[in-house]
Amino acid sequence: TALADARSAIVDGRPVDAERILEQLQSGYSQSYLPFADITLQLHDGLRLQERRLSLADATHRTLADGPGGSVTQDTFISAVDGVLVHRLSSGSPVSVTIAVSTPLRETGRTNRRNGVVLELKLPADVAPGHEPDEPALQWEIDGVGPLEGTLCLAARHDGSTAQNDDGATVFTAVTELLLVVATGTTFTAIGREPEGSAATCAEAAHRCAYTAIEKGWDALLADHIRAHRELFDRVSVTLTPGPDALPDREHVPTDMRLEQANAHPAGVLTADPALVALLFDYGRYLLIASSRPGSLPATLQGIWNEDLRPPWSSNYTLNINAQMNYWGAEVTGLSECHEPLLELTEALAERGRDTAATLYGARGWTAHHNSDAWAFSSPTAGQASWSQWPLAGAWLIRQLDEMRRFGSATPEQLERLWNLAVGAAEFACDWLIDDGGVHLNTRPSTSPENCYLSAQGRAAVATSSAMDRTLITELFETVLALADAVGQPHHPIVAEVQAALPRIAPPAVGADGRILEWGAQEEEAEPSHRHLSHLFFAYPGNGPTPELADALTLSLDRRGDDSTGWSLIWKACLRARLKQAEKVGALLRLMFRPAAEANGPHAGGLYANLFAAHPPFQLDGNLGFVGALAEVLVQSHAEIIELLPALPAELASGSVRGLIARPGIAVDLHWENGVIREAALTPRRAAAAGEYLVQLGDRSESVTLAFGRRTVLTDLDSPNTTSIPIKGKASLTS
Repeated sequence: TALADARSAIVDGRPVDAERILEQLQSGYSQSYLPFADITLQLHDGLRLQERRLSLADATHRTLADGPGGSVTQDTFISAVDGVLVHRLSSGSPVSVTIAVSTPLRETGRTNRRNGVVLELKLPADVAPGHEPDEPALQWEIDGVGPLEGTLCLAARHDGSTAQNDDGATVFTAVTELLLVVATGTTFTAIGREPEGSAATCAEAAHRCAYTAIEKGWDALLADHIRAHRELFDRVSVTLTPGPDALPDREHVPTDMRLEQANAHPAGVLTADPALVALLFDYGRYLLIASSRPGSLPATLQGIWNEDLRPPWSSNYTLNINAQMNYWGAEVTGLSECHEPLLELTEALAERGRDTAATLYGARGWTAHHNSDAWAFSSPTAGQASWSQWPLAGAWLIRQLDEMRRFGSATPEQLERLWNLAVGAAEFACDWLIDDGGVHLNTRPSTSPENCYLSAQGRAAVATSSAMDRTLITELFETVLALADAVGQPHHPIVAEVQAALPRIAPPAVGADGRILEWGAQEEEAEPSHRHLSHLFFAYPGNGPTPELADALTLSLDRRGDDSTGWSLIWKACLRARLKQAEKVGALLRLMFRPAAEANGPHAGGLYANLFAAHPPFQLDGNLGFVGALAEVLVQSHAEIIELLPALPAELASGSVRGLIARPGIAVDLHWENGVIREAALTPRRAAAAGEYLVQLGDRSESVTLAFGRRTVLTDLDSPNTTSIPIKGKASLTS
């Protein structure tokens, strides 16, 4: 078979030959996350935009415009409660508004109504990624591929008159109040499932949704939307206090100017405007809430903010870092609900991936590779082995989702679902491991996504037992054992298999040059500054570096270099935080906060004017990963110790945080001045999280007993004083 031949070629020192053989296992590409439709509002009478504002706390967008007849205010939000887009225009004097509805997809029908429009459309059957130039960009019909159809319904309520122009657009005249509600529907039913229904059934559902919402009215729609958003967003708050060298009055400066001015400050962007750090943290939480709620798809590479029919990397799920990084900040900021779509994607991958494991590898359980989509694509994509030939996406997904258990937020039902997924992933891993007759079990072929080394045959990616493989399987097996205890399955057959295999997996190793070995043997890197840090997974997001490996980890990061693409900067910041290297964290954050236009090189990150993180191009993982990175700077709990301010850069010397979560479910509030904690409060979120904990600040630690229903406050931490205060009413994650 191809797999056996490739393994033999690797053993014989012919990795390039092995990669050619493995191309037989590859299977096309995953599909794209596409834009749906455009709604354009054109206002007449010489209006000029004065202000554009996004409220993170309310998840509402506002524009203010002035004209000869007075000002016009427009407010927009997307309601998760009612499943609609809501837009309101208010004018001090009557104005004319032209509304045009269009789609980059294939329009199959349109019904114009006096106060609205229904648009029916068809989605492509196939969209080839940009790195497949020989494939047709879009194909609308393919034999054997069922049609995917959709509908948009726009409903309007206003106090003016209505007409249709020659282009089919709707014109509202003499309007002072205009309310628009937009609902959509498609024949897509769930992740990994076949489409069901038709454009007609979608139209009926969208029409009902839109007109139910518009009858509800602006005030009720807005109140319900803000309440639902704040229930999530208000769980955490971070304040970073400007120092004496900071620029004054930053709050009302436009964001693009604020970023530019802070970067121009001679003391650096963090000193000039430390509140920008808190703003980007809040922005990341807002973006996660907006792009990954129960009932939705998980956040893609661009979240839900893709405007291209052929987007970068298909705007789908890259599972060798990017999709998981999107959720690094979920549990630590109390947003466990946002993990639910990722759990559903993993369940769909497990279902599809069983056939992939059996067909390609003759293995039990399930597997997935580096790339997937809403249809749960699980096969190796066509392309370079450095990213295609990596069958351990399931192990990383399980490790990320297990944070729900580790932070104490998983329900019993979620634990059962996670257990079932982990069993299948572990079965595959057990079959993937090879016993060569030595002390250790190996993986072959093995890659370190997406890096390459220089072999005797030239640039190569496949090898034996990369550090990434060993760490992922080790942590997967440890997760299986922990989940077996959590769900009462200590005698499940997989437990014995895992217990037998786990001691035979080699831990991270140090090479002759003092760095962490990336592959199973010492190899010369093709790109010493490569953006991926797969071999350092054990330190973050894994269980953390041991003291014995701290020097090798530091040297590995030093040799890799600081500057990189946005998400790589974030991963490096998390790793430096785990090493307690506050100065290096600060240097990486300064790179993150530079204007993207000033970054040099094809893989140099930064921020765009709207604070989207640059890969480049834009990828959301930098924004969402930043939430986890700042949390790691403020509180760490991976080593069964609650560490306070373990990696605080000097520029963030004063501030406060409320509501961060430490494992196994402890709400943490902090207030610090000039790098010194003045007060820390710890509150168990559930009864099982109560108990005795070691709380560490620098080199000093304090044993603290935490009781459920009580908020334990530590003050005067130079000479710790502990007070336990009962929480009034029902215990909650914030007191």
